[in-house]
Amino acid sequence: MGKIDLATENVENLDLFANPYDPRRDLHLFMNYAADRRIKRLHRDNCLPKTDATRLAKLMTNPGAVNEINEHSDSDWVDYIDQLAWVLGFIDYDTRGEYAGYSSVEPSFPDNYIAVNTSKYERFLAAPLQIRERRLLSTLLQGVPEERNEFYQRSVVGRLHSFPIWGSATGVMPTLDFAKIRRFLLDLLQQCDSDVWYSTASLIQYLKAEHPFFLIPKKPAFKHERDRKQGRYSNFCESKDLWGREVQITEQDVDAFERVEGRYVERFLEGIPLVMGYVEVAYRRAEYKGLFPDIGQLAAFRVDDRFLHAMAGEIPAPKVTVQPNFELHVESEFYPAHLLSQLTPLADVVREETIITLKLRKKKVLTRLSDNDGLDLIGLLQDLSRRELPQNIRIELEEWSGAADVFTLYEKVALLEGDEDLPAVDAFIIESISPTIRIVRAPDRLFTTLEEAEQVPLRVKHRASTLTPLPEKARTVFATAAKQARPKEREAATLKRAVAITLHLPTRQLLEKLRKELVAARTPIEVDQQSLTITFSQRHEPQVKKSIKKLAKDYVIRIEDLP
Repeated sequence: MGKIDLATENVENLDLFANPYDPRRDLHLFMNYAADRRIKRLHRDNCLPKTDATRLAKLMTNPGAVNEINEHSDSDWVDYIDQLAWVLGFIDYDTRGEYAGYSSVEPSFPDNYIAVNTSKYERFLAAPLQIRERRLLSTLLQGVPEERNEFYQRSVVGRLHSFPIWGSATGVMPTLDFAKIRRFLLDLLQQCDSDVWYSTASLIQYLKAEHPFFLIPKKPAFKHERDRKQGRYSNFCESKDLWGREVQITEQDVDAFERVEGRYVERFLEGIPLVMGYVEVAYRRAEYKGLFPDIGQLAAFRVDDRFLHAMAGEIPAPKVTVQPNFELHVESEFYPAHLLSQLTPLADVVREETIITLKLRKKKVLTRLSDNDGLDLIGLLQDLSRRELPQNIRIELEEWSGAADVFTLYEKVALLEGDEDLPAVDAFIIESISPTIRIVRAPDRLFTTLEEAEQVPLRVKHRASTLTPLPEKARTVFATAAKQARPKEREAATLKRAVAITLHLPTRQLLEKLRKELVAARTPIEVDQQSLTITFSQRHEPQVKKSIKKLAKDYVIRIEDLP
C-alpha cells in the first residue's frame, strides 16, 4: 500500500485535541498499586471500590478523574485502565458473578478479589519497547470480549455520540470482523505524512472510491434470510434526538456510505488512534444541528511520528543522560516503564514531561547497594546512558559504594515476631533475624493475609522518639505494658567511645589519589572537597596508613598533629 492522496484541512477555526493522558504510564501505575494491595471489587456491579478508584485517579495522568469519582463514584478513564489490565491478562477476577436466587435478574460478585499475575506483567515489562507496543496495540485491535464496537461505544477521550444499540444482535453487525477493520484503517493511516492536517471527508471519499467494502463486505454472510432481505444497512438509523430510530438508512441512499462508513471512520479516529496518542483530531466549533448520531464533526486529523515509528517497527531505544547535578534525563517516545523501574530505586522522579527528569538520592543508592552486594552502580548507569559518567558523579558514587558496606538501610518494612511455622509469611520475608523474628515487606498486605488465615495478628506502630510497649499478655521478647509499669532497676552501663581522625591534605590532587586508594581498600571515610579533608574512625587508622604507604612512590609524606 503506497502513499494516499488526501486533501489537507485548514484548522484555524477548529478545536484541536491531542490526548493528554498516557495509558501506558497509567497501566504501569495500576499494576504497581494492585500488586501492593488486595482489592475487593464491589458486590453489586463488580466495579472498583470508590476508595481504591480515588487513590488510583490521584496517581494517574487524568487530573479530572478524581472529580468524576467524587460526582459519579467512578471514572471512565480509571475503568478503561482497569479493563485494559484485565484483557491483557495481567489481572484476573470473576466477571460472571452468581445469581442470589430465582428472582435475581442481575449477578452479584461476593468476595471478588483482584488476582495479579506478577510474572506475566514482569515478562511484558522486560520486553523491548517495540514488542510491548505491538502487544498492547494487538490487544486493543482485538477488543475486549463482549465489548461494544465503535458504532456503539463512545471513546473514553472523544466527543462523538454513538448509534443506539437496539437491534445490533441481528442483521449485518454480528458478521463484522472489527479487529480486521481496525488493522486495515491503521495500515491506511500509516501511508499519511506526519504533522499534516488531513481532511476527514477526503479520507472517507478515498475509502468510498477505492475500498467501498472495507467495513461491510459486498455480500455479507447473513445468518437469517430475514436479515438478507433487510439489507446491509438495516442496523443503522438516524434521529432528531440521541436515541431515536426515525430515519432508516438504505443501500439506495446516494450518501449511505458517508452516513454509515463515514460515521465509523470518525469514531475510529477518536478511538484507538486518539487514546494511544497516534493521532490528533480537530472538531468543528459550531453547535451541531443535524440528525444523530452526529456526522462530519471530526473535520481533520494528523498522524504523529510516534505512530509511524511504532507501525514500522522503528521505535528508538530510550536515551538516558546523567547530568553533573545528579539529574538523570530520560528521553523516550513511549513511557519507559522498565527503564524507570531500574532507576526509581536509585532516584526520585522530579518531572514527567517530554523528558522525564530524576534525581539520584544517596539514601536510595545506599539501600539498593545494601540489598545487592554485586551491583555495579557505575557500570549500570554507563550502560543505560551509553557514555562515560561526569567525573564528579563517578567520584560520589564510588564513595557511596564504600559507605554502603557500613550499614543496611530498610524502608517501608516492618518487624514481624511470631512462630517459626507461619507459611503465609514466607513470601514477605526480606531478612530472618532469628527463627521467630523477621524483617518483612508490604506490612499492610501481610497483616491482611494473617487475618484471613485466622492467625489473630497484633499490629503495633511505634513513634519516632520512643517504642510503644506491647500489650501485657503478648508473647514477645520485647517490652510489654506490664514490664513498662514496673519501677526501673539500676543497671550497669558501658559507654563506648569512637575517636575520629581527620587528615588535612595540602592539594586536591593528593586528596583524590588517597581517596581512591581508601575506596579501593573499602575503608569507610568522609571526604570534604572544599576543606580538603578526609575523616575516618581511629580503628581504621592501620588501613589508612597502608593506603598512604602506597603513595610513597610519588610523595614523601609525613603526618603532623595539629596544635
